[in-house]
Amino acid sequence: MNPLLVGCGIAAVLAGPSLYSQYASGGLDGTTALTRWLIVAALCSVGAALIMNLIKGYEREWEDKDAEEARVAAQAAAEAEAKRAAEEAEARRAG
Repeated sequence: MNPLLVGCGIAAVLAGPSLYSQYASGGLDGTTALTRWLIVAALCSVGAALIMNLIKGYEREWEDKDAEEARVAAQAAAEAEAKRAAEEAEARRAG
């Protein structure tokens, strides 16, 4: 997802209605309203980028944790298999 698109969408939802209302009532001209919207869109884009980076960091942490758990489980399974094979070999030698 692109933070710029997310920020523009958030700005359209948050600032769009009030800026349009001020423009329609004659309180703002079109250039001022668009300039203010661009400022809000830029700030929302920066905020969206920060939040998206935070989410990516947590995703990487979870993936690393899952990979570590899988590695530990595979190692435990391999050790259990090696122990079972050694016990079978010992039983064959004894019996």
